[in-house]
Amino acid sequence: MSRLTSLALCLLSGGVFLVPSMTEQGSRSAAQEAKDAKDGAKGQAVKIPTVDGVKLNAMFYPSAKENSPTVIMLHPIGDGKSMNTQEWKQLAEKLQAANYSVMMFDFRGHGESTSFDKREFFNYAANKNLAKQIKEEETLDVKDYLKTASYLPVLVNDIAAVKAYLDRKNDTGACNTASTIVIGADNGATLGAIWVNSEWHRYKYTPPINAFTKGELAKKPEGNDIIGAVFLTIQPNLVSTRPMNVGNILKNACKDHFMASVFFYGAQDTKAKEYSKGLETKLKTKNKKHDFTQAVEWNTNLSGVKLLTKALKSDDWIVKYLDNVVADRQNEWAKRDFENSYYYWRMGAQLVPAKRLPPAGKGDKNLVFDTYEKFAQ
Repeated sequence: MSRLTSLALCLLSGGVFLVPSMTEQGSRSAAQEAKDAKDGAKGQAVKIPTVDGVKLNAMFYPSAKENSPTVIMLHPIGDGKSMNTQEWKQLAEKLQAANYSVMMFDFRGHGESTSFDKREFFNYAANKNLAKQIKEEETLDVKDYLKTASYLPVLVNDIAAVKAYLDRKNDTGACNTASTIVIGADNGATLGAIWVNSEWHRYKYTPPINAFTKGELAKKPEGNDIIGAVFLTIQPNLVSTRPMNVGNILKNACKDHFMASVFFYGAQDTKAKEYSKGLETKLKTKNKKHDFTQAVEWNTNLSGVKLLTKALKSDDWIVKYLDNVVADRQNEWAKRDFENSYYYWRMGAQLVPAKRLPPAGKGDKNLVFDTYEKFAQ
């Protein structure tokens, strides 16, 4: 039986969580806040290479507890956007103090993720098409591709690179990627939905031992390790010219496999309200396993990352919600051995290599490059 607390069962008619006003919301005790400040929760700056040679700027917030659930944070994409906002850092540190291992990073061309290896980058047709925009510059800028709507799902390669890096961290005990949680804001949340969908199609492949045996796919996809997601004003498009059917993209994970999902929106944001409640209706059934799938309204006109503004205390709510999800659905830690593992994406009866097959793929630090279009439908 599900171990949901009253937090997860407190519903309004219509299936929306009852979220108190600013003055009514509870928060961590003053003593706990003081202890957190004294401990000085800090992140570790890291650089993560993508399969196509982009060097992602990232910050890893390790938990004090070994093998803790892993949170991947996805900021909005667009000119001037990055992980470098106070609300984003505040949530990462709050989660770290609550014994989560947290990774946030700048998508390619955002913040400090501007360095790239041209020899690797232009090996791929999707990147070659950006050559005129990038010209002879030594850096990559979001403006180089933002107007190329067809390119945007390529950014899922960045999330895949971060997950591969975390799988290697997992093997040191620094986190537990068998219990991964996604937190995304705005169109970054939409990219997160595409990545989640891709993981529900990715299967580990065990190659044959000898000429007399056959290779074998794992029974469960890698998406089984994504136990929950928090989407802050998830968008129905990546840019205005690139609409996304998010309900269809998340159907496999949420409706079919009950991934815990919360869709945040501000009460005065009528478009976000309608869209978020529509997603809840489309992805949720009366099955008890869908108790964690909810549209959550906040009494504000703010959206996206700003829904984490300190006055709302939404970060406290997120921690409590995720604690309930972990208590109900966490997977046991297991060694990943990513560099010596192989994967396929299974698309119906078709198998598409997601990591180069042996012996070529042994030691690879990333999945193969992909446009991720097939997961954005």
